Amino acid sequence: MTCIEQLPLHYASESAVAAGQITEITMHSESHLSRPLLAAMLVQLSANSDQRWLCWVADRPLKPLLSASSHQHDQKILQVVSNTERDLTEIAVRALERGKSHTVAILLDRPLRPDERQSLEVAALAGAAECLVISMQTD
Repeated sequence: MTCIEQLPLHYASESAVAAGQITEITMHSESHLSRPLLAAMLVQLSANSDQRWLCWVADRPLKPLLSASSHQHDQKILQVVSNTERDLTEIAVRALERGKSHTVAILLDRPLRPDERQSLEVAALAGAAECLVISMQTD
């Protein structure tokens, strides 16, 4: 796993959250650690003290990933599943702009393009939210 930002989302300062923040991580889909690590991270984020929810935007549902987690009772997660990857960043931008979620996590099978990053940053700022971009790469 390669982490581009140094601090995990749940350690971000209040001023960073108010300003909107993008965190990008790259995980290798073949790694046996990727699924449990991702599940633990999302469970932690869903238990955030913010009254808003975590929003999951991906081409696959989150439930199979979290089924291994024993902390499902505290999860506040809204799932948006789309079959076309092109729409994923657009959906994430809309979710961030609305500000209904403290964090919008988007799962991509490729690195984020600079224009997509810019759109997500602007939307995160508008919605006072954070965006977690997870790139799953195959080796």
